[in-house]
Amino acid sequence: MNTRDLEWEGPLLVHVSYEATRTQGGVGVVLSQLLASPAFREGCRRTLLVSPLVRPCGLGSYEMSESLERDLEAGGEVLYSGLRRHNPPELARRLRPVEERYDVSFVYGRREAPGGPVEVLLVDLTDVLRGHRVRLGTMPSFLARMRTRLGIDVQLDCRGARSSPWRLASRAWRSLFGERLGGSALVNDLHRKAVHHGLRHAPPLDHDAMMGLVMAEPVFDAVEVLRPEDGSGAVILAQEHLSLPLAYKARLDGGGWCRTVFYAGEVRTPRVVVEYGARPGQVASDNRYYQVQRLGLAQGRTMDEVFPVGSWTSFQVLRGGHQCDVVGAVSESVADELRFLDRGFRARPLTVIPHGHRAVETSWEARDDSRAKVLRHVKAHWGVDCQLLLTRISRDEVCKGLSRDVTVCEYLAELLPKERLPAVLLLVTEWWEKDLSPNIRALRARVEAFNARRTGIHIALINQPTWPAGLDFTRDDLLRATDVSLGQSMYESFGLAQLEALSGGAICVISGVSGARPAVRALCERLGTPEAAYPNLVVADYAAEETRVPPRTLEEWMALSGEELHALERRTAESVARRVVERLPRDERAARELLETGRRLAGQMQWEPLIREQLIPFIIGT
Repeated sequence: MNTRDLEWEGPLLVHVSYEATRTQGGVGVVLSQLLASPAFREGCRRTLLVSPLVRPCGLGSYEMSESLERDLEAGGEVLYSGLRRHNPPELARRLRPVEERYDVSFVYGRREAPGGPVEVLLVDLTDVLRGHRVRLGTMPSFLARMRTRLGIDVQLDCRGARSSPWRLASRAWRSLFGERLGGSALVNDLHRKAVHHGLRHAPPLDHDAMMGLVMAEPVFDAVEVLRPEDGSGAVILAQEHLSLPLAYKARLDGGGWCRTVFYAGEVRTPRVVVEYGARPGQVASDNRYYQVQRLGLAQGRTMDEVFPVGSWTSFQVLRGGHQCDVVGAVSESVADELRFLDRGFRARPLTVIPHGHRAVETSWEARDDSRAKVLRHVKAHWGVDCQLLLTRISRDEVCKGLSRDVTVCEYLAELLPKERLPAVLLLVTEWWEKDLSPNIRALRARVEAFNARRTGIHIALINQPTWPAGLDFTRDDLLRATDVSLGQSMYESFGLAQLEALSGGAICVISGVSGARPAVRALCERLGTPEAAYPNLVVADYAAEETRVPPRTLEEWMALSGEELHALERRTAESVARRVVERLPRDERAARELLETGRRLAGQMQWEPLIREQLIPFIIGT
């Protein structure tokens, strides 16, 4: 693959995420499905996936071993790199002036993707973003224009461009070592030591919003020079606060050649309030947040009028998303979060397009075969002759509510009939052993304490990256073998993982605040069975609308103590456990019926019709 292969013709779709080189989460899944669609490829001949070359870690330092350039080299080809001396003249002519203007480096190439190759642009910001300080000379003007023309008031610590000596030193370092000076181990070790000894202030930051703002100008200019000279335009597809700043830059300077699309996949500010609270001493709680949001919307209030979030960078970046050419959301719950965020979203048409579902091909025989493989592994590694298999696959994030799975297991241990014991919960997540997150530490302590009680249920906490190599079963085998799939997130913009085991006949416990819930409820009604009675579904509704008389006021919910919220949560967990036990099949005939009802519901949630009939017209405008 070389520059002669590039077809710089036709409209260009531009998407900013952390998943330009590999699929990691929900954003990557949506992109993969979109790129695999022939209808999409026909409408958008070119796709440019943009990511930071490396994300800040810790307190604003960089670790170049995490550079996405390695992914691009392994899964595609680097066609241009501002970190090396020699590049194709045509690409250097286009990209080098942009790099010099903003003191960044680009890595540009192509990789294979579903449906064919895509272009990739990685942006090295290590010389211009360090902790909360921005060293980009054009940033004050960009922020001022966003404030005066778009009403987006973001405050950043702008220090001006790097000095000439630094730039010269960085250029020399780049020639010698293939990295910018700001990305070097020397500079990052010094930064970490300065922070550790109190010589440099490094407050907790919303790195995503800051990186999106710093990338917006150089990426926009790169898109402009990479677009074809025949005048074909570009579509800027934004899904969250990392990608919205590029859409704002396009609104300011894109003229007639940029279409901006905000298809909200997550609203970070509500998620952070759910995870950590917005006031000192508040505990993580979806119940408090969604009760307050419900009451706030009914009273015509906005989020910053209730929670102290007005100065948050992510809030300011997200609140202006209604100014894009078209606005949509992945779920009704996300749509309501947007409406609570800013009144501008209430005045705009807001298109809700749900995610699709990847149904795992399953027959009764295939299920039995997969189950035998997985249970053999469980026996070999944990010594349990498992009679009931529960699974949870999730990232290590507070909002995923992993501790709720332990609470439900505590009640299941009391409620399960003897023939369903012993049971095993495979709780698959990920962590770095040298630097455990507080969330993993707390979860590990709860799991160890639970297992020590020998209740008949064993919880296996599994670090996915280090799960033994050479497994004789696949992820699909695990999904087919699952009896109960747990997914009790406190924040979930949609929740694809919660439903993956559905087509294998599992009982799927989905979060009541999951974005998937309204879509699933509508499908159940279409199939003639209310959601509450559908045999494969249990809704863990920790934030259900209150039936208390009189109901609590908004102010009372804000003041509710952690102990009171915890008591409400345990009550819901017990209800979840009871409903799971009620739905467990009593014999093979009942289990086969669960397989059929699960397959029937999963079959109504396929990607292709959603992409062809809803998503492509929304994004491309045809």
